[in-house]
Amino acid sequence: MEKLAITTRGSIEDMYTFGNIVVVGENNKIIYEKGDSSEISFPRSSAKLMQALTPLALSAKEEFDLTEKEIAVICASHSGEDFHIETIRNILKKAGLDESYLKCGPHYPFKEDVAEKMKKDGIKPKDIHNNCSGKHTGMLLACKIMGWDMKDYYKIDHPVQRKITENIERVCECKIPLEHISVDGCGVPVHAMTMREFAHGMQKMSDFENLEGFEEASKDIYNAITKHSKYTSGSDRIDHYLISRYPGKIIVKSGANGYFGGYLPDKKYGFCIKTYDGISSVRNLILIELMKKFEVIPQEDYDYFENLFTNKIKNHREEVVGEVKVLL
Repeated sequence: MEKLAITTRGSIEDMYTFGNIVVVGENNKIIYEKGDSSEISFPRSSAKLMQALTPLALSAKEEFDLTEKEIAVICASHSGEDFHIETIRNILKKAGLDESYLKCGPHYPFKEDVAEKMKKDGIKPKDIHNNCSGKHTGMLLACKIMGWDMKDYYKIDHPVQRKITENIERVCECKIPLEHISVDGCGVPVHAMTMREFAHGMQKMSDFENLEGFEEASKDIYNAITKHSKYTSGSDRIDHYLISRYPGKIIVKSGANGYFGGYLPDKKYGFCIKTYDGISSVRNLILIELMKKFEVIPQEDYDYFENLFTNKIKNHREEVVGEVKVLL
């Protein structure tokens, strides 16, 4: 773990962000490392692309005639916008299910104006508003295809969760011991591994023609997210801004508590970032600097991203009182 960023207030260093970054190429070769890529951490929602491989490898696309938007939302940590909710409901309808099957737990949408409107209108959130409801829908599709029980699909010993664990191990080429499996915020298993192992798995997803057993599934995920990135995140999220601005150059998936995972398709690189303070705004700035370093973001777009995700610290009068300095 190394210092990745310094937040100043005036001339004083006020806060430090520690963490790890690793970028790997073919044959698990480290291209760039800051910190210790052997540290074990939970990728959290950054693993959704790998979790989505299971229903797609079981032919969910063909069985339920899934569109690219529907595949994108199965990979999502969505913001709960209307198009997210409508898309998930449509997938469930195709499978002969409804949202009562979802076991991810309710929370208000990530998008603040959507959440505020619901509160103003007295609408309580349901499980479908959970940012993970697309992922859970994908798990239900796998159960439907295989004839597995759908009441407890979220439990660690359920066949769908065992299959997901097995497939993540195959893609990342690692063994995940039971003590490295815990419970994510939405109630399903989450798998800890070294950052290098996870970045290696991301790299292999970038080379989908050679991802044995998952060639078509990983290709479908790449195409869906590249064309419909706001379905995988939201209309005001950094994932969407990067993927939609540089199609074919980056796939990135945010995870809770300071994690980012993704790959650079044209370079066939996989990467992950973990900040241990878990502050998303700083994590976003680190991702932007990493993408500048690997020339995904060209110099002429620096101001564009500065306007979207500023490194300036402001008070309530909008006066600049400090800044975040990323150390890459």
